[in-house]
Amino acid sequence: MCVEINGEYIGDMSTADFPDSISSMSPVPSHVEPRLVYDFDFILAPLDTNEPQREIGRRLFAEAPEIFFTPRNGGHWVVTRSEVAVDMLRQSDLFSANPRHNPTRAFIPPLLPVQSDPPDHAEYRKVLGAFFAPGNMRKLEPDIRALAATLIDSVVKKGGCEFIDEIGEVFPIVIFLRLVGADMEDRPKLLAMAQKFTRSPDPADRAAAIRELAAYLRVLLEERRSEPGGDILSRFLNSDFQGRPLHSHETEGLSTLLFLGGLDTVKSVLSFIMLYLARNPDQFAKLVADPSRIPAAIEELIRINGVSVPERGATGNFVYRGVRFCTDDRVIFLTPVMGFDDREIEEPEQVNFERPVSPHLSFGAGHHRCAGSHLARIEIRVFLEEWAKRISSFSLDEQCKVEMAQGVVWTPNRIYLKWERAGS
Repeated sequence: MCVEINGEYIGDMSTADFPDSISSMSPVPSHVEPRLVYDFDFILAPLDTNEPQREIGRRLFAEAPEIFFTPRNGGHWVVTRSEVAVDMLRQSDLFSANPRHNPTRAFIPPLLPVQSDPPDHAEYRKVLGAFFAPGNMRKLEPDIRALAATLIDSVVKKGGCEFIDEIGEVFPIVIFLRLVGADMEDRPKLLAMAQKFTRSPDPADRAAAIRELAAYLRVLLEERRSEPGGDILSRFLNSDFQGRPLHSHETEGLSTLLFLGGLDTVKSVLSFIMLYLARNPDQFAKLVADPSRIPAAIEELIRINGVSVPERGATGNFVYRGVRFCTDDRVIFLTPVMGFDDREIEEPEQVNFERPVSPHLSFGAGHHRCAGSHLARIEIRVFLEEWAKRISSFSLDEQCKVEMAQGVVWTPNRIYLKWERAGS
């Protein structure tokens, strides 16, 4: 099946188009200098770590070039430093988001707007931007707060919980289902689709997950076409691209990206934040004592808990900062470790809620900065405010090991928390 973005076909995707699976090492291309080769698997890297962003960043900054080539996952470039990443992400003429330059990301439908370049990207982003404007997101806060309170109340009397299953994978997906007007009973199957995309090391699995999510959303879009409402899917159907209605693969791509960002990114960042606060009760005590510090604290907590790994493809044969790239070279930006970049951040391993600026790329950079970042910040802030109201101190249940998951989005797999029950 071929797919088209703005009149440009990006290919016929079959499993044969994908690189070797994660278990193999690919040959290093002849244009890659040996000094730039470093064996690193970004999908498996979080396993067997306690703080993957900090630990992996520390190792890569000490041992690897700022741009290096790994033979894992079909072979690709990895960028670890913030300033380099920002510069590359802004040069879409060299490093393109269009999947025609990165076959591992040639999904059907394409994930929009992140898989498009300027000037088309700006047109697609307008569709999301109008809905995710800060004023619109603030209107959602009462419902988000009520949901957070309900979920926390459901566990508070137990004196503990497994955070991922009981809260982390419920909170953001319920918000998404409300945004699109979907059936709450669909949560388990949507969660399974999202995990297939984010956890599987097999690119063919991730492409299949995108098709499954798109098929689910296609039904909702057809329902909204017949009976439009005030939800975001209806807005997609009423939007245009340079004066024409959006094609079906464009509305499906916008919807699919919305789902993946809303579910897995928020869940993963929030779970890492709760893990950090459980390990550092003195830091959480500051927020309980003065909840007005939570908004500033969130930026610092997001800085050290990045999860997403954006990708690009080289558009031709060229040399950038002494590194020779060839057409369609895959490039990943390891933004989770960039919150610890000592070239950009003073004392990056110190978590300081009073830090004037907490620079990070957790929501991307340049024109591809996450359109849903306002909503994500509201969700995280509101949740921490409601948690601090009800649970003044908590910690890890040391009888249960914290587990990290593998995947293209870094995340804890299990976090067991405990606290004193009221009256005990």
